[in-house]
Amino acid sequence: MKKLLSALTAGLFILGCNQAAEALDVDIVNDVNVSVGSATFGVDQDGNKVSVGASGLTFSTSDTVDFGVAYSTSLLGGLEAGLSYDYTNESDHVVGVDTSFEYVGINLDADFDWNINDTDFDAKLGTGYTLLGVDGSVTSKWDVDDFSYEGMDVTAGYTWAVTDTFSVRPNVTVPFDDDFTRGDLTAGVSISLSFGSTPSE
Repeated sequence: MKKLLSALTAGLFILGCNQAAEALDVDIVNDVNVSVGSATFGVDQDGNKVSVGASGLTFSTSDTVDFGVAYSTSLLGGLEAGLSYDYTNESDHVVGVDTSFEYVGINLDADFDWNINDTDFDAKLGTGYTLLGVDGSVTSKWDVDDFSYEGMDVTAGYTWAVTDTFSVRPNVTVPFDDDFTRGDLTAGVSISLSFGSTPSE
């Protein structure tokens, strides 16, 4: 009964967040992630991305990517690294490398993408924090081959652990272009569900 009431409360909370965002003329981008042991399934309204994965290997598709595959793994001391390949709907081949490091709630990350067809290199450098469920981050975007700054995204959120297996994270992102002019705000709710171990575990 307690879990049912928690789920209903979370549902009303999500509905309220979406209505508030609509009233403020903010773009709404929600996402849902479901995990069963090492297996994951995700749906993200940002680009209508759908992904499935297991044990660090993820396959995805979206409005701009016909086929994507990525692999990530944890290394020593809170360091994570990953490789990715995307075949876009414009027939481009994009290879990516990403790394992240987290220590006592502070995280740093760097992403590098190489569009093989256009010989275009892009990078994202970010820093953020997580403390008592509250998180925030600043991510700068760069065009490496042109040595130019492309803008940045400032994101803040709060993770509400409804139960041990169900969490809700309302969040907002404020984009800035290369002239530091603010763009349209994006708000959303990230839902995370976990169903424990897979049968093989």
